[in-house]
Amino acid sequence: MIRQFTSKNQRIGERGENEAVVYLVKHGFSIVGRNISNKYGEIDIVAKKKGTVYFYEVKTGLEGSWFNPGENMTEKKIRKFLVSVEFYCLVNRIKEYEAEALIVRLPVKMEEAIIEFLPLS
Repeated sequence: MIRQFTSKNQRIGERGENEAVVYLVKHGFSIVGRNISNKYGEIDIVAKKKGTVYFYEVKTGLEGSWFNPGENMTEKKIRKFLVSVEFYCLVNRIKEYEAEALIVRLPVKMEEAIIEFLPLS
């Protein structure tokens, strides 16, 4: 089923995830999955590079806006994300992994997005 985003924030979030995927692929990652849900939460992007599996929570905001998407990563959200990742790893027998947040700042004009990594594990 194709997800359709209706609110402005959902469309911005989807664009941020798409930008993050393009960035990761450009830097040698292969995308294993997107928007993977389990009983503990959702993982925005699962990627792999050189035998290591990476889990990403993507937070997006518009460049120049008062909102800093990185501030939306509360301790509670980080814990929930990491539990979801750990469950995914248990089910899929993954022993080594990295969990990070990708902070995506979308430019107002058609320029390249600014992407920052925030280690979580």
